[in-house]
Formats: sequence, C-alpha cells, structure tokens
Amino acid sequence: MEFEVLGPLRIRRPGGPSAPAGRLQRILLAVLLTRANRPVTVDLLGDALWGEHADRRAAQKLQLHVHRLRGLLGEPDRLRFDGGGYLLRVLPGELDAERFESLAEEAEEAPILARKALDLWRGTPFDGLDVPLLTDEARRLSEIRLHLLETLFDAELTAGRHLAIVGELRVLAGTHPLRERLHALLVRALYRSGRQADALAACREARRVLRTELGLEPGAELRELEQAILEGREAEPVGAAPVPAQLPAQARGFTAREEELAELDELAPVSVITGTAGAGKTALALRWAHRS
Repeated sequence: MEFEVLGPLRIRRPGGPSAPAGRLQRILLAVLLTRANRPVTVDLLGDALWGEHADRRAAQKLQLHVHRLRGLLGEPDRLRFDGGGYLLRVLPGELDAERFESLAEEAEEAPILARKALDLWRGTPFDGLDVPLLTDEARRLSEIRLHLLETLFDAELTAGRHLAIVGELRVLAGTHPLRERLHALLVRALYRSGRQADALAACREARRVLRTELGLEPGAELRELEQAILEGREAEPVGAAPVPAQLPAQARGFTAREEELAELDELAPVSVITGTAGAGKTALALRWAHRS
C-alpha cells in the first residue's frame, strides 16, 4: 500500500489507486498522514474536520469516520486509538511526501537525484482540501520543491546544459515572480546561451517585479550578473562554495556489499543508488568512490 499526498489524495494498491469518497474522510486521512505513526488528538482532528462548526457530538461522529476509514484501508490494525489520539501506521517508503523529502535531502549532495524526487510531484499537495493545517503542510512541501528545483537547475548550468533549461526556467520565474534565485538562474542560462539582450531584459524584468511587489532592489547575485553582462564577462554565482578537493570520510562499520560494489564498477561512470531512508546509500557511494 502507498499513500500519495503530492497532488490529490490517493491510496495506491496493486489493483489501482483509490481515495476516500467524501471530503471529511479525505481530510481525516490527510491529517493522519501528516502525523504518520504519531497519535493525533481527538480535538485536533475535530478542529480539522469541522472547525468552529464542531458540536458536542463531534467525538462520536469522528469515531464513525474512523470506522469507515479502517474499512477503506482494508487493514483495520493500521489505524488505532493510542496514547490519547488516533494513530495511523505508515511503513517506511509508503508515503510519497516522505520519499520526496528524503530524496530532496540527498540531492543536496547528489543533484542527479533531484529529478527522481520531482517526479513524485503530481500537483498541489492535498489538492482540494482547504484546511489550515493541510495548507501549512502543502506550503512547506512546496518550498522544499522550489529549493530542489533551484538546486537542480544550478547543477544543470554547472554541467553546461544551459540551452536545455531556458524554457523551464522562464516558466518557473513567471510562476514564482518573487523568487529572486529563479530569476538569477534564468538570466545566467540566457547569457550562457549567447542571448545577451534577452538576459538583460530578464534582469530588468526581475528588478521591476521586485520593486513593484516588494519595494526592494535586486540582491547581490542579480546585480553582479547584470554588470557582468554589460561588461561582456562571465560571472560566478555570488557566494558559490568551492568544489571539494577531497571526498568525505567513509562511514564506520561498513561491511559486505561486495555484490553492490561490483555492480557499480560495471555501471560507472554515472549511476544512481536508490532505496529507503537509512538503507546506507551514502555509505555505499562513499565506499565505491574511495576505492575507484
């Protein structure tokens, strides 16, 4: 069983995806998933389901919705009353948001994983469930996605793929006009593609938006980019960290994995190591890199 919240709420089984039929059922499942494997109090669930319209029968009605959700899950022991609240048991790797965050974290060190994380995204998280608690969680996940996109496109520019990403960056900068980093990446991609006039126009559009919407001037990166374009020289990202000259130390206690190491030898120079959080992907990659 898999739970999908990075878009309309769905439960995916071998027979295909399904979802709770009613809005209250979807809200109940969504809230439990945001606090997977932790008890969620009756008061918090009642507030999410009915808000200020909750009445003295809210706890009784909640029991009915929980009963129906157990039937939908098909595994009644997944959802139980525990420690003063209802607890939904979710196994490692079953929740798409958990997999997304794990991959996003790993992508900070291995940007090639960014695309894999972004492929899990199907739309607005908890789409259609306008509840403050879920709206806040959707906003948090969306911020991670935007940061991941910036990490990905920065890596693409470093790899010289500026021509391939101009279109995507233009759409993103237009969709998120107050995201200064996206404007800077677009300007850099245009400039490296030999489109100096378009790069300058993008700089000026970013300045106009920031002034109009926020009353602010562009930050150091955009200002340096614009100056570099005017002078016809290359500009490095402001605050860019130097590329490490050495690999991080290997993890202690690493044993076995000879079969996996041999497979990496065959797949080199480019490979992607996948698995659930805590499975030892980073340790395996470091061991292989140190011996290569």
